[in-house]
Amino acid sequence: MFKTYKHAELSPAVFGEPYTRHWQFIELELHHPWFYVELVRDYGDDVVGSMLMIPTVPILQQMLSELDEHSWFAQAHLMSPGHMRGETHWVMEPLEEVSVAEDASGTIEGYIYKVVSGSCYSVNYSPLRDNLRVREIIFSAKRDLRVPE
Repeated sequence: MFKTYKHAELSPAVFGEPYTRHWQFIELELHHPWFYVELVRDYGDDVVGSMLMIPTVPILQQMLSELDEHSWFAQAHLMSPGHMRGETHWVMEPLEEVSVAEDASGTIEGYIYKVVSGSCYSVNYSPLRDNLRVREIIFSAKRDLRVPE
């Protein structure tokens, strides 16, 4: 999850939106993958895109279920910490797929993150890693992304 601080909160009067809150910055304490996604909303007379920072796969899945003909994802990126790739720095890559992986016995081993370059990452290190199979595709760029009209 992302962490916010009271001293970083901006006054609602700055933006003229009394029911939303704005922060100068947020913090991510865990070095865990997260998603940077463009949400597009069609208001009829205007189409507006904004960027979402989604901290977990279950929240991404929930947000996908709430999309409709007036709101959709136009682009999605995986923000991955270095330890997932054997490096030291964070990287943002276009996301192709997020899936649930299981071993031959049906035991869930975790999430597989596939990026457009073809690389696949996971935070789980199963000894049977080469024998994992996809149990469920949670996000697919081909299925879940739409270019704004």
